[in-house]
Amino acid sequence: MKIRLLSGSLYVAILAAFFCLKIFLPNGYGDLCFDGMIYAFALFGTFEMLRATKEKTTAIQRGLVFAFAVLVVPFCVLAEYFGTVSGFIVVFLGLFVLSVGLLSLLVLRNEETSLEGLGISLLSAVYPTVLLCLLVIVNHTSADPELVHLALDSRIMILLIFVVSPCADSIAYVFGISFKKYFPKKLAPTLSPNKTVIGGIGGLVGGMLGAAALYFIYNAIVVGGYPQMYIWLPVYLVIGLFAAVATAFGDLVESCIKRKLGVKDMGKIMPGHGGALDRLDGTLFATIVVYAAFTFLSILV
Repeated sequence: MKIRLLSGSLYVAILAAFFCLKIFLPNGYGDLCFDGMIYAFALFGTFEMLRATKEKTTAIQRGLVFAFAVLVVPFCVLAEYFGTVSGFIVVFLGLFVLSVGLLSLLVLRNEETSLEGLGISLLSAVYPTVLLCLLVIVNHTSADPELVHLALDSRIMILLIFVVSPCADSIAYVFGISFKKYFPKKLAPTLSPNKTVIGGIGGLVGGMLGAAALYFIYNAIVVGGYPQMYIWLPVYLVIGLFAAVATAFGDLVESCIKRKLGVKDMGKIMPGHGGALDRLDGTLFATIVVYAAFTFLSILV
């Protein structure tokens, strides 16, 4: 437990340090520092996926997937930083090239290349690199000058992603431990036997609490008030709710992948937690929800 707490605290400290760099370094250099952290996540996560799937893929397939992770994140960063093209286009093109390269192995390396290995290789590219590229795009999301008073920018999006997910996980754990004997029904017994429905409900509560706390703290510091609270507080609560759902779903996706691969943890970089993917699983899917929510809000307002 002590090791788990120490490694978890170190992870939080790293996130906080890079977020501070994002805020205080001028001329977009802070954004690039945060991109560097995301890049490290992508490399560590891809390495973990490729190691876990080593028995089902070939060396060439793993090499192509790792090359994709090495190249696509920096190109996505450059596209977003200079605003030349959308990061989505870069990711799509990179995934297209990777897909063609993997498919070509069916002809060039027919005997050693299986359809299962091809599918697993594509999965290893999408999870986590493509999902982390979305976090890069979030990191470079600029606020509409007319909406600065609402603080709808990349800073609050990143805070929601990295605060709501751990809040949801923590409160889910507390609810599960505290009320499991009264409400023992399993949430997904075949995928994650330790997760209970009551724990899942706790996760939803935790997600909304985390979002509400961010609303009051962030707006007090950045905006200096709470304009149209009757609208925006419920909006934050809804985002927190759906981000918590996405977090739980991401946890189950990771559990399913590990169960099918026959591994307990994806890595050992975080003692007590596992690997980078074991820590990022819910965050990856929360990113999708937060980005979608703010994209929708930017259209509405």
